Amino acid sequence: MPGLLNRPLLEVVTNHPGHASRLSSICAELGTSFVAVRDQIGMVTPRVIAMIINEAYLAVEEGIASREDVDLAMKLGTNYPYGPFEWAQRIGVKEVANLLKVLHEHTHDARYKISDLFLREAGLDKG
Repeated sequence: MPGLLNRPLLEVVTNHPGHASRLSSICAELGTSFVAVRDQIGMVTPRVIAMIINEAYLAVEEGIASREDVDLAMKLGTNYPYGPFEWAQRIGVKEVANLLKVLHEHTHDARYKISDLFLREAGLDKG
């Protein structure tokens, strides 16, 4: 996902054990390292960030706080580099919403159900 590439640790999926040594060489040249993760929709980091962003949209939708307050609270309270709305802008609102949509369709897990506000802003609402 855009906004998640320039990191010191990359998540990769490889189904071939022999690729690990080649990946190590490439990452060493790039000044990064990698961790192999299971081949699943959203991998790990994008899935977690997408859920945090969705919860932030729900909080704003329910009138709990403003976007600015949510971003500030997450940066100060969790030491994240960006607040959820800042992440959404960096990654792309539509990209994050599409990930959640696919996760919800695939798993039928309510935690991936996109907030109505998020759907509208991503242009994925049916109304």
